[in-house]
Amino acid sequence: MLEITDLHVRYGRLTALRGISLTVQEGEIACVVGPNGAGKSTTLLSISGVLSPAEGTITFDGQTINGTRVEDVARMGISQVPEGRHIFTGLSVEENLQVGSAVRKDKDEIRKDFKRVLETFPILGERRKQPAGKLSGGEQQMLAIGRALMTNPRFMTIDEPSLGLAPKIVDRVYEVLIDLREKRGLTLLIVEQSSERALKAADTMYVLRNGEIQLHGKAADLQDGVEVHKAYFGFTEDHENEVMI
Repeated sequence: MLEITDLHVRYGRLTALRGISLTVQEGEIACVVGPNGAGKSTTLLSISGVLSPAEGTITFDGQTINGTRVEDVARMGISQVPEGRHIFTGLSVEENLQVGSAVRKDKDEIRKDFKRVLETFPILGERRKQPAGKLSGGEQQMLAIGRALMTNPRFMTIDEPSLGLAPKIVDRVYEVLIDLREKRGLTLLIVEQSSERALKAADTMYVLRNGEIQLHGKAADLQDGVEVHKAYFGFTEDHENEVMI
């Protein structure tokens, strides 16, 4: 469904991604993990059209999308939940969701999707007229996911969904994401710092460090975490006493 081939992204003289390649099959959950500065968010921003690669290609459903405008990427069925949520705190919950549907013109389907989002996140329905800035961190993450759903995506990227949230809230967020895959057929690409969390949710796993893919494989084959841990930190030998983050 999505394929990245030999992608290079630069910020001026700084190279953020050095020829990464990854594939996300339709209907799967793929996770990219890595430390701060690894290039995880840069990867998602390149997919969504915010950043233009210096080299390499990004294809979606066989179509190259390099250089495509953000709004056109959204119309193709790709939606992003950004790191830190970035909701509009001065707007109401309902208005934030309406922002997500701004790229659409199918009013009847928009109404249906609005209802589905409130069914998925009942707390948003209870607080639909309240300023989004008064929601808790977990509720704001739900709103950010709901806003992304309002674009009617087939492929969703989620940047650090566990950032700043209590473990129980993170569990709930991941339950929702897995449920969206199961019930709505969404394909998900999730960026995380926590390799342990990603291993529990993913079908496919990529470890990104220093702008390069250090390891990739089926999550089921990496469950002991040893190879992931070594790739994450750049270890060249076993460190038995280390604790996986």
